[in-house]
Amino acid sequence: MTASDFAEQTGESLQYVADLQDIAATNPGLRQLADPAKAAELIAEETCSRLDAIFRAQPGEPVVLLSGGVDSILVAAAAVSIGARPRAITVIAEGGTDRTNATAAATALGLRHDVVELDQHATVSLAQDAVRRLGLPELWEVSYAIPLLSMLPTLNRIDTVGPILTGSGADAIIAGGRELHHPVNSAEAAVELDQIVRAESANNFVYQRLVPDFYPRVLGRYADQLVHVFQTVRFWTVAETLGPSALFGDHDGEPVDKLCLRMACETLLPTGAGALAWAKKSAIQRSAGIMGSLSDAARRYAASLPGARTYTDPMTEPFEAVATRLFLAILSDTDNPGQELSAWTS
Repeated sequence: MTASDFAEQTGESLQYVADLQDIAATNPGLRQLADPAKAAELIAEETCSRLDAIFRAQPGEPVVLLSGGVDSILVAAAAVSIGARPRAITVIAEGGTDRTNATAAATALGLRHDVVELDQHATVSLAQDAVRRLGLPELWEVSYAIPLLSMLPTLNRIDTVGPILTGSGADAIIAGGRELHHPVNSAEAAVELDQIVRAESANNFVYQRLVPDFYPRVLGRYADQLVHVFQTVRFWTVAETLGPSALFGDHDGEPVDKLCLRMACETLLPTGAGALAWAKKSAIQRSAGIMGSLSDAARRYAASLPGARTYTDPMTEPFEAVATRLFLAILSDTDNPGQELSAWTS
């Protein structure tokens, strides 16, 4: 099976797959592609095909959000393999771990690389901006908005911004970061994988989420140019064919997820850079240092409260105590606590 066996390729920025077709109903029988090498060829071909369609549909200088993880590195490597030279942007807050791999990938691929560094003050300031734009302080929404907001000055310096490429969404369609509890060659594993992928994709690939207009609120005029490379009906259909053994296996004696995607990335990277395809990383909110910077700021705020260091130190005590301190601070600031308590107690 090749990518040409699927529907016509799209240059759209993203498609809300779960709104366009029923993807929640389990169908493990579709997962017949078990050979990771063949699956890797399919993933590489599909990624290149998707990017080619994007570049034809959206002129201007392409940008890739290069987090240092395999998904974004694959996107960058595939773009270079078809003759493009996207400008790479990496966002790093204090304590972030993405710089090394992102810089190595950009260097290996010959890409201009902008590293946006955020100290704690900048991170907190961007968090305030995100809360204002989104209208709510939800942790994961705000922490995902921060790196997007931080790259706006870089985008503003580009004469003609083209598609802004992100690997976001790959984990949903290929169970990235997950583990299977059944042997990969068993029928039970196929059912388990299918359930994991369909549940996550059905929840994420929809327009009506917590903040449906998240990207316009955060990115403004650039919102329509943010391209989710893996979030299309066609890529979903490709991923539906992947069996457990194509996605879970071993590399150098260590268990890995996203096996065929990593193999595809390795083949597209220049000689000597293939090890980048096998790096493990957390979600961007953690690996970029966003979550750590915000949590450290929360500790510092808790430590500034009246009497905070009388018995234990908020800078070192368990986060359960820090969270309780912050909740007590909310109670002390509430004008009408009797009304508010109904929302917090059973």
